[in-house]
Amino acid sequence: MKLEELINEHRHLLNQTDLQIWQFIYNNKEKCKKMSIYEIADQCCVSRTTILRFAKKISLGGYSELKAILKMETNTHKEEKVDEVKALLSLYKRVAEEMAEKDFNSVYRLIYNSNRIIGYGSGFVQKNVVNEIKRLFVNGGELIYILEGNAEFNLLSNSLSKDDLFIIVSLDGESEQVIKIARELKLRSVPFISITRLKDNTLASLSTEKIYITPYQFNLLEDASIPPYESLIIYYLVIEIMYVKYEKFKLEQIRLEKDLKPRA
Repeated sequence: MKLEELINEHRHLLNQTDLQIWQFIYNNKEKCKKMSIYEIADQCCVSRTTILRFAKKISLGGYSELKAILKMETNTHKEEKVDEVKALLSLYKRVAEEMAEKDFNSVYRLIYNSNRIIGYGSGFVQKNVVNEIKRLFVNGGELIYILEGNAEFNLLSNSLSKDDLFIIVSLDGESEQVIKIARELKLRSVPFISITRLKDNTLASLSTEKIYITPYQFNLLEDASIPPYESLIIYYLVIEIMYVKYEKFKLEQIRLEKDLKPRA
């Protein structure tokens, strides 16, 4: 599991000092992989024991394991010239294989047991992804209602219950509106699934279940002033594989329920 995932998974255990340590490590990964525990403690103005406690709070055995993950995540080999098409195809293949192996049964149980599913996307791209989720799942009989914004959420909020389910798509998981909705859902014990980029973010830390996406960025043009191109097809690839796996999960659940049903 990557460090960002560990932070999101155990964020509720982290205090302000822990978050400051994480911020330093996140901003200086390349540097930190060569630093001793004493050097990082000195940079963060904390004790060696505090760094050790931070590592254990995010489920690591100690500092050596934290350093090993840092080395693994930063030891990428950069080529002078990247074949963007081959890199994209390689990424699609890797993500598809990872998704095929990943256990999302806890996500599928939320979907299967919910009385009402509501989707929300925080921006143009995100709304397109939510609409695609709706299009896919309606094939299997699950109707997903699309929430358009804060006004609709305010009207809906009083009727929400723990039997409802939200699916929230956000690239960064840090927009004010998204966090406001997430905190309200948390307060009302309404489960929700977050779909975000793989990074430390507030939305993922609040969500009942989280799905991470790693989009691919590269420079198509040599002009450094032009932002890199980001392929977002990964979002659609991930949700399509999820849908196919969910349908298999649902058939298995129906079969089990049928077997357990008392015979007259």
